[in-house]
Amino acid sequence: MEGMRGEEKRGLLRKESDADSIRSFASSSTLAATPTSPIEDDDKPSFLLEQDGEPSFCTTSLPPQPLPWRKTPLTFRGLTSLLLRLLLPVLVPLLPSFLHPHDPSKPPRRLHATSYLNGLRGVAALVVLHSHFLTNWFYPLRSGYLSSPENQYIMQLPILRLFYAGRASVAIFFVISGFVLSYKPLQLIRKGEQAKVLEVLGSSVFRRNIRLWVPITFGTAIAALLAFNNLYTPVPTRGELIPPVFPTWQEQMWHWYGDLSQFAFPWKGSGVDGNGAAGLVYNGHLWTIPIEFYGSIVVFVTVLGLSGVNRGNGGMRMLIGIGLVWYSLAHGRWDVSLFLGGVVLAEWSLITSPSSPGLPFHHRPTSRFPDFEDDNETRIDSLRLVRISKKFFAALSLLCRPAIRKLRPFTGPLNLFLLFVALFLLSYAGESPSPGHFHDFLVPSTPEVWEGVGLGREHFWLCIGALLLLFTLTNSTSLQSPFNSRLAQYLGDVSYSLYIVHGMVLFTLGTGLWERWTGLVGKEQWVDNGMGELVQVVVMAECKSGQWWKALLGCAVLNFVVVFWCADLFWRVVDGRMPRWGRCVEGLVSGKRRSSR
Repeated sequence: MEGMRGEEKRGLLRKESDADSIRSFASSSTLAATPTSPIEDDDKPSFLLEQDGEPSFCTTSLPPQPLPWRKTPLTFRGLTSLLLRLLLPVLVPLLPSFLHPHDPSKPPRRLHATSYLNGLRGVAALVVLHSHFLTNWFYPLRSGYLSSPENQYIMQLPILRLFYAGRASVAIFFVISGFVLSYKPLQLIRKGEQAKVLEVLGSSVFRRNIRLWVPITFGTAIAALLAFNNLYTPVPTRGELIPPVFPTWQEQMWHWYGDLSQFAFPWKGSGVDGNGAAGLVYNGHLWTIPIEFYGSIVVFVTVLGLSGVNRGNGGMRMLIGIGLVWYSLAHGRWDVSLFLGGVVLAEWSLITSPSSPGLPFHHRPTSRFPDFEDDNETRIDSLRLVRISKKFFAALSLLCRPAIRKLRPFTGPLNLFLLFVALFLLSYAGESPSPGHFHDFLVPSTPEVWEGVGLGREHFWLCIGALLLLFTLTNSTSLQSPFNSRLAQYLGDVSYSLYIVHGMVLFTLGTGLWERWTGLVGKEQWVDNGMGELVQVVVMAECKSGQWWKALLGCAVLNFVVVFWCADLFWRVVDGRMPRWGRCVEGLVSGKRRSSR
């Protein structure tokens, strides 16, 4: 009896112990609901399952773990699974970033005051790709509509021509650079933080060289390897400069180094001039990069010089900037005028922003033309372009207030009209003596100094058009919104990579398939274009051929897929890392730890 009682006691103690263990585990922090948990009770995993009406304890069901590769069964399914496990970590990073699995923990992209400029830059880079592809297949598209009797293609019409207007995109690039590079220093100047202005400008000057030239170094090195393997093919319709081929890779790379070092040398005896720019042998499309670097330094020096100009709350800086733009245009420097125009537009955007100088200016809900109805003394200061008494401007604003009220409903239509004018001017074609039927009336209005500049008339009107375009976008949040879309922002992210790699794809895969599918072979013939310049002769294929159109469509699809694939990969591996690398290098040489993010 005593043995049975002892057995019963031990059983009861065992049950109590088990019950205490369950209660302790269930009340532990691993299972307790927290106030901050976003998961509702119904969505929580259940650790207590009911079987036969009695609670029973069970553990969490974990997902099945893959077998170690040594234990993989030697079957077709097992070997296939093993092969996928080995290849996926390598193949997935090679896919374009927009095909990667979505990460729900990643926060959505934040848009900033100048985000729409990033989208505009991306669209402009896409237009450059269109230009270098389409004008090689349809060379007459380089000319304007009715510039000659045979030029009557619908895509030559104004505004439609912007689909492939590469030089117009270059002008837009330069204005955007001037705007973006000067925006933050100008904000600090308006806040009176002069010490930070010098710090930001010094950092920008140091990192600009890294930002521009390191991706170029990687990109042209790849081009040299492609040339060594004889993968380049001339454009069939005209003689195109392609990289030379050397018998050994050491000679090839030595030639590449010499070409790159001469191209990137900033202190050339003749200086950097947009009117006489030459391209790299290994990527002729990069002729704009020395101009970009030169223009960036012009922007930094100009902002530094304006940092002490505090009269008029920005108006005096804007007036000086306009004078510099006019001075550059008067001397035929279209490139410098575009960069300085970007500085003026950045100042304008800050002048017309809400009262807080640090608030992103595109948050203003209405048209951002100056509001004369604001009686605040600071607002009057922001409109002052010269040092005149505040009382005079106060009186002037009172006199003008009724007229401004009447004009306000027309500011929106006025902005749209200026947008149309900008797009029309950006459609100017200058590769023939006549720009075309719709632009002929502009020829007599072109300043005489531009007649002696290569493509001078075109550059002059593209300058005006690009500055007007950015001005209208700065004044309208509605016009900015398409460039803040996810697609435009992605194009902006890969824009520099797209600009670097597209030529390598077009003149290897693109022209190789073109020659194979159409039977055309590149020729080196030159003729006078009627303006005293030698250009490549056009060897046009028979466009009525069905095979020719099939070749065009096939090349377009393959080229664009491969170009964007390569650009995305180059962006993630090289170009996208440049801001962080630049800060790291700056931190190493300055002895200060800078954020690498």
